[in-house]
Amino acid sequence: MASISPDVATRLKPDVLPVVKLIYEDLCNLQADQNVLIISDARTPDYVVSVFQGMALAMGAEAVSIECRVPVGGATYQPGSKWPSMLGAAAMEADLIIDMAVGYADFIVDAINNGARVLCPGDGIGGPFMDDVLIRTMLHSDIHAIRRHADKVAQRFGDATTCSVKTGDDELIIDLTDVEGLPACGFLWDPDKKDWKSSWAFLPPAQPGILIPKGRGTGSINVDGTLLYHPDYHEKPDSPLRLTFKDGHLEAIGGDPLLAARLEAWLEDLGDEGAYYGPVHFNIGNNPNALLTQSQEWERVYGSITCGMGDLSLLGGLLSDIDRAILNKSSVHWDWTVLHPTIYLDDKLLADKGRIYVD
Repeated sequence: MASISPDVATRLKPDVLPVVKLIYEDLCNLQADQNVLIISDARTPDYVVSVFQGMALAMGAEAVSIECRVPVGGATYQPGSKWPSMLGAAAMEADLIIDMAVGYADFIVDAINNGARVLCPGDGIGGPFMDDVLIRTMLHSDIHAIRRHADKVAQRFGDATTCSVKTGDDELIIDLTDVEGLPACGFLWDPDKKDWKSSWAFLPPAQPGILIPKGRGTGSINVDGTLLYHPDYHEKPDSPLRLTFKDGHLEAIGGDPLLAARLEAWLEDLGDEGAYYGPVHFNIGNNPNALLTQSQEWERVYGSITCGMGDLSLLGGLLSDIDRAILNKSSVHWDWTVLHPTIYLDDKLLADKGRIYVD
């Protein structure tokens, strides 16, 4: 599968207006009397931020935009980032937070506990081509069909006790005992049930899956998609990167010689034992229009899986009521993707050769 560069323009695409309206109405159930806080940084074009603010104002809400600094190290270092106290104070006044800069942070968890709901249109970090991604994966996709499909996949995960992932001759087995399936469909509001679905969500949709308590994965897997670790960009291995786990701990790195050496050196230099633990989350993409680009949309590529490593204590507090004490802690969170794995849940096929089976 080729890596495709998204459209990066210097002007506002008219299509951004209807996609933001769709987000506020269908995903957020925004009401006229609510307070909307929009957090961004210099990575996201001003006109995208302005549309989110202007559309909220047009719908009768009070909308305030705050631009903060770009965090050092990109998405990987989010769990260890420090944020201005002013952001935390503003977040406590918000009914809805549109987050295009922060992602994981304790003050976001505090805002949710205070009653706010949070939507991350670029998976928490924004980007210069967020508009192109949202138009293609949401306005040009049936997001309600994606949502309903994600619900079914989440149910399959929630009903299972074991997940087996096969890549070539290698197999990774994950214990799913007492693990909840999550749709990760981007919807805070369920327009079918007319009720709230989540307090925190990210776009584009969708990547249903699970949050995994520490120590659950054993076996090996071949990573042939993207690898997001120290660099601010994603790398795609020329040949599969082979990762071997025992009781949720990364024991060996092999395969692609360049990335294997880089990843091993980065982990050693971190001096953070928590960075070796995973997978801490396991998600399968189900958006037919998602591409392998420098956007987080690569996590939604249909039939692929994305697994996280390192910290889950913050993300777990955002997505679930799961006890944060059993979630892995680290100063970093890094990810790897497998494009077309074969997945079984309790010996029943879930995915194979880029197809997902839920019915």
